Amino acid sequence: MLFPGRVGSTYLISGLDEHPDVRAEGERLDGLRARGAQAQLEWADRYLRGPLVGGHRAVGFKTKPRDVLDPGAFGELLRARRARIVLLGRRNDVKHAVSRITAKALHESTNRWNRFDESEKVPPVTVDVDDFDRRIRQIVADKEAVAAYAEGLGLPMLRLDYEELLVDPDAAFGLVLDFVGVRRMALRGRTLKNTSDDLRDAVANLDELRSRYAGTEHEPMFDEIVHS
Repeated sequence: MLFPGRVGSTYLISGLDEHPDVRAEGERLDGLRARGAQAQLEWADRYLRGPLVGGHRAVGFKTKPRDVLDPGAFGELLRARRARIVLLGRRNDVKHAVSRITAKALHESTNRWNRFDESEKVPPVTVDVDDFDRRIRQIVADKEAVAAYAEGLGLPMLRLDYEELLVDPDAAFGLVLDFVGVRRMALRGRTLKNTSDDLRDAVANLDELRSRYAGTEHEPMFDEIVHS
């Protein structure tokens, strides 16, 4: 699973790992960065081979391409293992940026980047407009880079957006299960949504922020609500 961050990857991967025929890991390559590119490649190769006894029908893990120290060699490994790629994204750049801000606030209070308890909900944040503009540009660049890397692998690929997980999780999980060749079943991830889909509940200075993007492609993203 390739993704740019804050697109529901932990929710999706933790839900897939609940399937009895699937083994799904988190961002192990990020934790191996300090040990170098070879350590990343060796772990990925061992993991994708799977156990000889009692194996699962599908094994996989998630990573941001920017955490891969040798993307060329990693791509060769994926092709050698005939991997299938889930490209997870997010259509709404504005909510993507807000999510990165509220995730930082959550981490500062809980030391975790994802919410697992209802009591950990982050209160509305005041957003610096100039900082937000930088985040929007970075998100657009990140999405383009992840998509370009995924497409360049030349492997079977399923594109899935965070919004699809919000609107119909059964259908979204079903698409992934079909793609990796295991039976469908009802699944849910372990994380809770950290940012309200209604940005009026998440951003204290929403009107100020929205006015910066009047007349741009991002203006309607402020008021989009896909999940109540």
